[in-house]
Amino acid sequence: MAAVALLPAASAQAGTAPFTVSVKGGYNDTQSLGTATGSVTGVTGSTEASYSVTLCGQSTYPSARVTIQGGTATAAHTVYYQNCETFSGNLVSSYGFTNVQVTVSGSTFYPGNQYTTYYKTKTVYF
Repeated sequence: MAAVALLPAASAQAGTAPFTVSVKGGYNDTQSLGTATGSVTGVTGSTEASYSVTLCGQSTYPSARVTIQGGTATAAHTVYYQNCETFSGNLVSSYGFTNVQVTVSGSTFYPGNQYTTYYKTKTVYF
C-alpha cells in the first residue's frame, strides 16, 4: 500500500472588513445625525477582533455614538456635535464569532421638540 503524504492544514487567515454606517432622523428621517467609517479585522470563529473607526457628528445635534459588538464583547464611543474622532481597540469575546454589528445612534430635538434617538445597524463579516 502506497504511503500517503499528509499536507499541513491551511492556517486561518485574518480578514479585514470595511464599513460605513450613517444614521438619519428628525423630520421624515432627512437629518444626518452621525456617520461611522472604519474596519474590523479578525479570524472567522476567533474570540478576538480589532477595530478602527472614525465617528463624526453633526453641527446642530448634541451627540453621535457608535457601538461595535461581536460575540460577548462590546465597545462604544461618543462624539459631540460636529467633531470627528478616530477610535481603535480590541473585542475579546468568551466564545468565537464571525461577524460584528456596528450601530450608530444620533439624537435630535425634532420632531415636536422632543429629544429622540435614532439607530442604524450594519452587520460586518470578516
